[in-house]
Amino acid sequence: MSALPGPGPLDVPRRTLGIRIRRVPDGLLLGYRDQAVLLSGPAELIYRLADGDRTVADIADGVAGEYGIDAAEALADVVEFLADQGGSGTLQW
Repeated sequence: MSALPGPGPLDVPRRTLGIRIRRVPDGLLLGYRDQAVLLSGPAELIYRLADGDRTVADIADGVAGEYGIDAAEALADVVEFLADQGGSGTLQW
């Protein structure tokens, strides 16, 4: 994770318009600009939950419930993923 501040628990991430999304057997394939990214497992869930309505904390709760992990661990993982994806341009807040 970079030294720049990432999203906070009350931020509301949303998917960037113009991303091509295709469901594939291994998860979601995102096409953006000249890049393609395959999201699977928790990354796929986080991306699907980042719908512009849920906060980062709401998304972390969904991940914690789905994977049976501690809420604080889920929040840290979600913040890291969202910061990475925000830097790539596939998510915004």
